[in-house]
Amino acid sequence: MTVSAVRQAICTKAEAIYASAAATMDLWMGRQDEGIRLFRGEVVENDAPGSGRSDQEGIEPFVELGGQTVFRKTLHLDNPAVLGAQVAFIAKECQDNQSTLQFTINGHPVRRPPSRQAAPQANQYWELMVGGWSWSRWYYVDIPPEALQLGDNEIEVAAVDGLAGWQLMVADYRDFYKGMDDPVTLPDASRYSTDGGQTWKAERGEYVLRLVLDRFRRNGALVSTAIDATGESDDAIKSQRSLQRIILGWEADIPAGCRLAWALRTGCRPVWDPDHWSDWQVYNGQPTTVKGRYIQWKVDFLTADGLQSPVLKSVQINADFQQGTQFTGRLVSAKNAQILRPSSPMPYEDYRAQMLRDLREQCELDAVVAGAQTEFDTIARLHRWAYHIPLSGCSHFPWDPLAWVCLERDENGAIRLNQYQQRRRDQMCLYPNVVLVAACLSMGIPARHLNFHSEGMTGHEIAEVWSNDYGKWMHLDATRDYYWCDRKTLVPLDTQEIHQVLAARLARPERWDRPYLFHQDLAAVVKDLPIAFYDGDYEHSTAAGAFFLFRSFCHFRIVPRFDVFSRSRPLPVSQGTEVWSWNGYLNWADDQVPPLLHFTRHVNRRADFYPTLNQTRYVAEAIDEGQLRIYLDTETPGFTTFEKRVDGRAWQACPAQIDWPLHQGLNVLEMRTLNNMGVPGVVSALSVAM
Repeated sequence: MTVSAVRQAICTKAEAIYASAAATMDLWMGRQDEGIRLFRGEVVENDAPGSGRSDQEGIEPFVELGGQTVFRKTLHLDNPAVLGAQVAFIAKECQDNQSTLQFTINGHPVRRPPSRQAAPQANQYWELMVGGWSWSRWYYVDIPPEALQLGDNEIEVAAVDGLAGWQLMVADYRDFYKGMDDPVTLPDASRYSTDGGQTWKAERGEYVLRLVLDRFRRNGALVSTAIDATGESDDAIKSQRSLQRIILGWEADIPAGCRLAWALRTGCRPVWDPDHWSDWQVYNGQPTTVKGRYIQWKVDFLTADGLQSPVLKSVQINADFQQGTQFTGRLVSAKNAQILRPSSPMPYEDYRAQMLRDLREQCELDAVVAGAQTEFDTIARLHRWAYHIPLSGCSHFPWDPLAWVCLERDENGAIRLNQYQQRRRDQMCLYPNVVLVAACLSMGIPARHLNFHSEGMTGHEIAEVWSNDYGKWMHLDATRDYYWCDRKTLVPLDTQEIHQVLAARLARPERWDRPYLFHQDLAAVVKDLPIAFYDGDYEHSTAAGAFFLFRSFCHFRIVPRFDVFSRSRPLPVSQGTEVWSWNGYLNWADDQVPPLLHFTRHVNRRADFYPTLNQTRYVAEAIDEGQLRIYLDTETPGFTTFEKRVDGRAWQACPAQIDWPLHQGLNVLEMRTLNNMGVPGVVSALSVAM
């Protein structure tokens, strides 16, 4: 073996670091940012678990404000330092509202006139009326930063001169268990007075009233992807290399009161496991242990008061290594996958959950998909079924599709399906789409619920389903049985891909106080779209509904877990019947549609919202001139085993590490996963000539 010493330098800019990171927590980088920084914005609240419109009789989510009534809310701050601050609350206004609200924060008064005066370009507050009241909306009131104090902050709300015209949302304590995990601990921070503040009584819940603080999160973290410090690409066949020395360098702006704290770990395999990687070591210039050529670094972003943030602009890896034997064969072709994982785990549903098994059996879903030639055809048949199956007795909580479906039979013994006089089906959009999610999961196909809206529209609930055939997520709407696709390729699109098309057509970043829907030519917004919708074989077209809904693709969010049928909580108290208020959502945001002020969790990285599932990524290393070592990685719900197929022979189960002896001529290795429903994943392949 010929051995030589080599030095390698790898410099990566912030944009690439941010996009490829294995995980980011409470960080952000927009297109105009010079580097990665702490997320700017913080929400202080205690109402979210019980907020919404309850299914339970006798619980009304709105209370009227007027006369001598005063509402009081107390919220605690461990740090009152802010760059700016607002009170955010959910309310409704009566038609032609003339009432001004007064907010008093620790003795500092701030007035909020009716919306026609306070936000004259935000038509959504008075144009959508139901029974003389506006649809519920989020409202924002600027408050002076000096009004905030360390510890408890008291906020009082009253109508000036007692004039009626407002209803504020209250999250009832009886619903709190729905939106939170155990233990269910109820706050006790809301009071009301009916005599102008002379005497106070405990409220039946918490006013949906939050402090929105303009400051950076106190800390955040970024973990890099696993990197070959010797510089060989993961998409090539790697030679033998032995890492000797590693030094990290970085470019960053670090204001006073801020710092970056670094750590490093190394391993001899491209996929982390505790037996072949070192522990994390605080990085102070040189790691004490070098276990292999692969490294991961992580950095904690810290700020003392939240008024400034460190900004990471680039990272450089300087490595010394010994070069060993190089592979002499020829790479003929490679089909590999990129594995994207979210920064925070999204627990997967157990495909074998009892409710899903019962749904599949009782709804005869195997007969529904019988004859399907592809997985996509299977999904399409389930989609059509979810559109047609009758539903009744649906509820916001829990999500129990088996209790919702009506399994009446016709004279031939077949389950009776709906026929519609229009394209939109009956029942609120949440319910058929949750049924579709459950039907797909029962077949071993990943699926989830998603909702979206633009300011000035009520929004929509849909399903997203992972397609092995396309290697991506698809936005499916069981309310109309249609989906969006690329106009040229006809490949189905996910919600973020549809959102991008709309965002590119916005004249300016979307704001609550000047929604694009009231200030752009809406016909032009939907003209000559590069995307199209699949209408299906129906008498009634979904064209009108599709173009109407396209204008809603600004904000979107998910419940960040898949296991909603085997674990009923936490879930929002309601979805869509009132404005979305649960603070457990994971929200998408970007430069054109910035984060919503009243929610805590926002992401703008594809990996955090769209994990790539059922795929196999491999890294190939040369053991010697005639043998390769293959390392496998995947993100597969219900993973059972990897499978390999050599030179076209039968598929065989295999471990995550394969030693592959090569013969003269063409060598072909195919790899895939198998889940616990027996569904094979997407095939990756490697062809090598010797």
